[in-house]
Amino acid sequence: MRIAIIGAGISGLLSLKYAKESGHECHVFEQTGELGGTWVYTEKYGTDENGMPITQRMYKDLVTNTPKEIMILPDYQYPSHIENSYITQPEVLEYIRGFANKFDLERHIHYYAYVTKVEPSGEQWIVTVMDVKAKEELPACYDAVFVCNGAYLHPRMPEIEGQDLFKGLQISSRDYRNPDLYKSKRVLIVGGSFSAVDIANQITAVAEKVYISHWGSLLQKVTNVTLKPGVSQLYNDGAVFVDGSKEDFDIILYCTGYERVFPFLTKECGITVEDNWVQYLYKHTISIEKPTLYFIGVPHYIGAFINSNLQARFSVAALDGKFSLPSKEEMRKEIDDNVNELRNRNVPQRHFHNIGLGLREYMADLCRTAGIRPFPEVITRLHDHLIHTVSTMQKNAKYVIVDDEQFLKLNN
Repeated sequence: MRIAIIGAGISGLLSLKYAKESGHECHVFEQTGELGGTWVYTEKYGTDENGMPITQRMYKDLVTNTPKEIMILPDYQYPSHIENSYITQPEVLEYIRGFANKFDLERHIHYYAYVTKVEPSGEQWIVTVMDVKAKEELPACYDAVFVCNGAYLHPRMPEIEGQDLFKGLQISSRDYRNPDLYKSKRVLIVGGSFSAVDIANQITAVAEKVYISHWGSLLQKVTNVTLKPGVSQLYNDGAVFVDGSKEDFDIILYCTGYERVFPFLTKECGITVEDNWVQYLYKHTISIEKPTLYFIGVPHYIGAFINSNLQARFSVAALDGKFSLPSKEEMRKEIDDNVNELRNRNVPQRHFHNIGLGLREYMADLCRTAGIRPFPEVITRLHDHLIHTVSTMQKNAKYVIVDDEQFLKLNN
């Protein structure tokens, strides 16, 4: 079969590896000139030299929030000189490039190729791709489409009263690159997850003052910052918080997550997104309306390398007919039952694709359904350990995989 794969990040490369090994003809379309997706760093933000939006969100001096022991790609080890568990962005990118080289993946990638439209045509798909340099579009026919365009393209920007009155700079974390812009500035960071904590730790050394506004508790502790509750409104020079306090700022940095957006899918594809819930995907992966449309990487709070590997194998097995999908009605009922259970637990809709501590159950479900090999037990145990200890993460810790069951944590 001919397969179109949208994006050459982790999800796209893993989909390519497994589909290629299964004998399919694969074309990967990558908007930029480099593989690696979110792990590619650039100083630029906004639009690039071809007038395309810059989608990379990597910032300088980033160290991973996940140890490399679960940031693993199939049949490929990290180079021996990469010894730490929490590693740098260049080290991750080096690993990804080495993986692509080992399995001869790059020759299947079309760079500077932007997918503008995906539409069904009978049992097949018409995928229209634009050469971003020549600005020429060309449609082609495929038997299946793997959507691997990443989760960090469209920032989720909160609507705050008086937002248009604020005279300072308002910026998304997607466009943060390094601390230079924040030197001697009064900065408000809105949000409390990984990016908020990482960026706060980077800019406190140069900023005049750093505040973090968050409705709940921070994911991790941060020093040398002032914690504030949610913002109730903005004014010309700053913000008023829900406790009535008021502070002046030069820059407001929004670390408030991302929206799931698939602008290239026509309405005939049968996919809608409502508050980040992609409707409707069987096992968070396969479109129940068009079962040769696969989404790799939608779940969150699950290691991207683990999830993409699992979903890519599951999808290729489905495409190859290794198992039979239930009827559309049965798939929809399974989704509805899951959603109702989440709603009964008061889980916000935007978290419907949150796997988190459900990795073991999710992995078992996909592997059992498709007859694919699960990860070793140690990977699940390490993943669960990391979620349980996220608030006390120590990036100087080193993890050692002892065997398929056990790991050790060493503190340097």
